[in-house]
Order: sequence, then C-alpha cells, then structure tokens
Amino acid sequence: MSKRPAKTKTRQPTSKTVIMFGLDKDRKPHAARFTGENEALLAKAAGAMGMRLAVPGTKKHFEIVSKLPVGKIHATGNGLVPIVEQQLYDQIISLVGGDPGAISASLPKSSAQLAPGHLVIAQATVEDGWWPAIIVKRSSEAVTLKWRDFPGEPEIVRPISALALLSND
Repeated sequence: MSKRPAKTKTRQPTSKTVIMFGLDKDRKPHAARFTGENEALLAKAAGAMGMRLAVPGTKKHFEIVSKLPVGKIHATGNGLVPIVEQQLYDQIISLVGGDPGAISASLPKSSAQLAPGHLVIAQATVEDGWWPAIIVKRSSEAVTLKWRDFPGEPEIVRPISALALLSND
C-alpha cells in the first residue's frame, strides 16, 4: 500500500476562478468572482455588460480575489456583478495592467458601425491568435485597438477588414 502525499499548506482552487469587473454607465466599479462557471457564458455576460474578465494566477491575485463577492450568472448570459469599493477595484486594475477605458455594451451589426468603445476580436499574431480588443480610434480604413484583457500592452492598428465582430446571437 502506498503512502498518501503530505498535504501542502497552500491550497489551490479545484475549479478555475474567473473575475468579471468593470465600470457601469455612472462610472461605479463592479467586480465579482466566479468559480467553475461556463466560461463561454461568462464571456457573453461580460460582453453584454461592457466588463472584462481575468484569471488569477498567483497567491497575491487570490488574496485580492478572495475579497470579491461571488457573482451570479444566468443561462441567458446575463450576470450579477455587485458594486465594490473603489480601493478594491483599483487593486484589480493594478494587477491586470490598467483600464482600457469604457467598453460599449452594444455590439455593432456591421463594420460600418464600428466606433471607439466597441469590443471586437483581432489577431495579435499568427502564433498568438485572436483576442478581444476595444476600439480606441477609427479612421476610414483602420482602427487603433487596446487589448481588453491586456491593457498594459501597447495599442495596435488593424485594418477594419481584418476584425471579427461579436454577435448577440
């Protein structure tokens, strides 16, 4: 009979934890933690509410995340993300890498409707794939983007024809 491994003092969560956070139309900070939730549903809810998602990965992240209220997600993709104290929200922003600015909760139906604040999908590189990005500026043929989940990264410019639009369907 084999021995059981000794328990470690630091316990890692058994299910993936994701946080959803952002500012509402009145610029009030909202944030919540979700554990073991359907990530596609979380992404849909975040898009509908103009919020961001992040996955904690270090002990320091989990210390801050443990202070967040537990969020609720509904099958429709709508979520309940309560208001939190500004100081706690600022801690989240400092860990994630900055605030990309306001994210529009409405999704454009065509590339002609694209404007600053809209959330789109853009290719970082062939190797890194496609990621959610927020339009910062628009010209007639191109947009300047900020990565939604990596706002500390430099802005990038992409042709409008090279973007993927999100759908409410």
